[in-house]
Amino acid sequence: MSARAVTRLVVIDAQRAFVDPAGSLWRLHGPDEIQPGLAALDRLRELLRSRDYAGATIWVRSEYVPGQFTGGDLSAGMAQVCVPGANVDCEWADGVAESMSPGDLVVTKRHDDAWQSLEFRSAIEDAVGSGVTRIVFVGFQFTTCVVASALSTQQALRGRSVQVAVIESLTGSRVSSHRSGASGVSRMESTRRQLAAAGVEVV
Repeated sequence: MSARAVTRLVVIDAQRAFVDPAGSLWRLHGPDEIQPGLAALDRLRELLRSRDYAGATIWVRSEYVPGQFTGGDLSAGMAQVCVPGANVDCEWADGVAESMSPGDLVVTKRHDDAWQSLEFRSAIEDAVGSGVTRIVFVGFQFTTCVVASALSTQQALRGRSVQVAVIESLTGSRVSSHRSGASGVSRMESTRRQLAAAGVEVV
């Protein structure tokens, strides 16, 4: 992160849904498939413990409705992802809550794109209004909620001298997202290109 920029760190969905044996992603796909996410969580916890960055953190957590991402199919493996009270998904991942500081802000999103949350938009606008010039996204997952939130934030702040960035090493993913698809390009690479084309820095 540039020392010249006033940075606000945004942590997306550091919840048990994506990294915990009892979470939806692990139960559906198994530990091998989510290894990149587990490694990202370890690195993220190390950063959070060190507080080796300036300013408060914006913590974004998800609360969804049953079947939101399965076309209403409640028998699908991800039908109950981050549904309050349905399982452990909405709880913070192990070691995350202990890293929060009194000045941090927790907001809730109900879509993959955090920008659709009024709480999140207000938090970003307040940050920019206070002099923040760099919004840095980390968390879960790179190819879904992180990319959607970073792109919308970049679009909303275009022309306001604010750089939006994603730190890939601190962002979760699945093993399958690193494999090349029919086009010869992996989902990870496609996401990197999408972010870069929009002017979002991928670190």
